Amino acid sequence: MALLIKGGYLVDPSRNLEGLFDLLVENGKVSKVGRNLKPPPGAEILDARGCVVAPAFVDLHAHLRDPGYTYKEDIESGSRAAVFGGFTTVVSMPNTEPETDDPAVVRYQIMRAAEVGLVRLLPAAALTKGRKGRELTEFCALKEAGAVALTDDGTTPTDEALLRTAFEWAADCGLLIMDHAEIPALSRGHLNEGKVSALLGLEGRSRAAEAVAVARDGYLAQITGARLHVQHVTAKETVELLKLFKEKGVSITAEVNPNHLLLTEEAVLKYGSLAKVNPPLRTEEDRRALIEALADGTIDCVGTDHAPHAPHEKERPLDEAPPGMLGFQVALPALVALYNEGLISLRRLVEVLSTVPAKILGLHPELGTLREGTVADVVVFDLKKEWVFDERTNPSKSRNSPFFGRKLVGKVVYTIKEGRVVYRFGA
Repeated sequence: MALLIKGGYLVDPSRNLEGLFDLLVENGKVSKVGRNLKPPPGAEILDARGCVVAPAFVDLHAHLRDPGYTYKEDIESGSRAAVFGGFTTVVSMPNTEPETDDPAVVRYQIMRAAEVGLVRLLPAAALTKGRKGRELTEFCALKEAGAVALTDDGTTPTDEALLRTAFEWAADCGLLIMDHAEIPALSRGHLNEGKVSALLGLEGRSRAAEAVAVARDGYLAQITGARLHVQHVTAKETVELLKLFKEKGVSITAEVNPNHLLLTEEAVLKYGSLAKVNPPLRTEEDRRALIEALADGTIDCVGTDHAPHAPHEKERPLDEAPPGMLGFQVALPALVALYNEGLISLRRLVEVLSTVPAKILGLHPELGTLREGTVADVVVFDLKKEWVFDERTNPSKSRNSPFFGRKLVGKVVYTIKEGRVVYRFGA
């Protein structure tokens, strides 16, 4: 079936194209981009006037909780939340039960996502067995099963000799290492080490935990030739290290999460455990450094770190509640907020949610582009649309977000995967 998206403002950084264009999709592929295109017989027409048309979003960092924790989220509900947010390609994290450290779990996740049929699920497998930091997983077998990256997300191995071997093996297998950059001995607390932790009388997590881990792992990437992706950057010192390694030509990329772009440690005083994340929210100085680094390319992209938790878990005291908040639903509004403040351009907004993460995964030029002949993964969004993030609109099983119940600006109107509309706003 053909699909014609009419009258939208098309933004495709991969081909330096921006302006009012129609987009014709046929047989699941982008067929033509042009003005005043005529629909083929029987084509569905989507009115995109007043909206942005862009390559669908790609998320390098999401927790779908399946298998093992499906009371929080599962692949079906997580897929619905993803397309709600404009994402058609999702990299899932391995902290499941059982852990995603076995090819059978990787195959299950891919198979289940294919059954649901909403997103292209690309599992990240555990770097070490059980994510315990003691024994490496079978990298090449995991890749053959469909894993695209390796990470012990949620924790960081502390055996540097083991890590060096891991970097060498990953380079040989062609797998990306995703780095939860926090030295455990320096990150035992519950929130940022600073005035808020002191005020609440809670042990803080040192910013040095992140910087030391990035310094260590950046140099390991330099000497082994491995590809390193730093997850959820939070601190200005990390930004400085990223600049240093990139200047040296190290194969290093980095992401920032929506929560760290919008919130600071002060949010814990207002929202309690809903603002508890790992790594923690930092200071306003850090937040500004992250925004600047995202705008200038030092930080490459946005990863949602979508981390659903059940209400009874987040209702525990701050020092007992698990860290994490929803991400799929608020990623676009977070970037729209920066765009409306003049802090990032519209082109950069599309790059950090789509084009760049596709390149990091090696999926470009097939994804992250609207070039003719490529897979028709498309998002249509309204920069001005106001909507309320609540029980009525939320497709996730969980609601753990400081933004739940609040009015947000910037909404996905259509999400299209391989030429098929998989999400319609209001449908």
